[in-house]
Amino acid sequence: MKSKYQIIFSILLIVISLFSITSVSANTYNTDSPYLRVVAEEISPEPVEPGQDVTVKIRLINEGGDSGEEVSLKLNAGYPFFIKTESNNFENKRTLCVGCSIDNTYYLVVDANAKSGLYPLDFEIYEGDIIIKPTDTINIKIVGKPDIILETKIIESNVSSGDKFIISFDARNIGTGIARNIKVTPQSDNILMLGSNINLIDEINPNKTVSFNSEFIVKESLEPDTYKFPIKLNYVDEQGNTYETSFDIGVNVLDRADINFQSIKITPLIPTLADEIHMEGIIENTGTGDADKVTIELITEEGKSYKSFIGQLKADDDSPFYFDTKPESIGMQTATLRISYYDDFGFHTYDTSIENEVRKPTNNLITIIIIVLIVFSGIGYFYYKKKKVKK
Repeated sequence: MKSKYQIIFSILLIVISLFSITSVSANTYNTDSPYLRVVAEEISPEPVEPGQDVTVKIRLINEGGDSGEEVSLKLNAGYPFFIKTESNNFENKRTLCVGCSIDNTYYLVVDANAKSGLYPLDFEIYEGDIIIKPTDTINIKIVGKPDIILETKIIESNVSSGDKFIISFDARNIGTGIARNIKVTPQSDNILMLGSNINLIDEINPNKTVSFNSEFIVKESLEPDTYKFPIKLNYVDEQGNTYETSFDIGVNVLDRADINFQSIKITPLIPTLADEIHMEGIIENTGTGDADKVTIELITEEGKSYKSFIGQLKADDDSPFYFDTKPESIGMQTATLRISYYDDFGFHTYDTSIENEVRKPTNNLITIIIIVLIVFSGIGYFYYKKKKVKK
């Protein structure tokens, strides 16, 4: 039983030793040659902002089993870094013994338009004129400052009290840093945003735009005028710094007229071709503004047109109108009543259809007409005879 456990233990030792050998072989180098690598000693400041100077102190170490001959180091500073100067400890090639190291300091400036992110500094290590691979890289974190602007487009720039309207927003980050937790909040008691009184945007990267729409309503009590109401913008950057700014949006609040028919009366209700049709009615202005050049036009099915000019109709006022027409055909007739007027929003017109049935004259009516004609003829004949007898 004991030998069985000893066998299992031996197998485990063999497996562990195999893993150890594999791990060591994957991370070791030729002990008969130099092994040079670059490590960052200090990066100041870190993170660095666009437009700032940054100091990078590095150390070149020989961790190999032999000396490095004619060792030198070159920094390839790509965008957004520019080298201002360095300590020039690698101005001359030198021998780097086993376990020895040499320091160098680079003074860089970051491009003012660099965006937030990790940017590499690549170092080329030389022995003589030969580049030792791989090239060592040090990453430097750049954190920019966000700058959010609001661009707006009002779908309907002229509105009236009580109207709803939509504003299209473009929140654009023209800065160099990431903006987070963006809050867009209107600051007005007279022009209110429907729904939640705030728009939330999680994040906007530099040179990116987030678009959204918001619906607003104008208070019923707001007097006509040109108004500017502020929109407040709050957000934070990558380091938790807070920003607040405000933008003004202009809206024209105008008076709107609203013309409607209060009543329409037609007599007789069922006319015949022998009748004259009389129409009378009342129109009213239920809007908040005056209506000018108000005209009512009656257009018959045959295309005849009759106009009634009302003129100005003030808010909460009404006016009568009249039309007298003669039917030209029997059957169901459809006429059009057209209202036209002007208010602060411009010209308006709309139509209302009216149907009325026109019938043939009845036989009784014709009989009565004939009887009346006979009676009048008889009376005329009687007076004619009487006059002749007197002569």
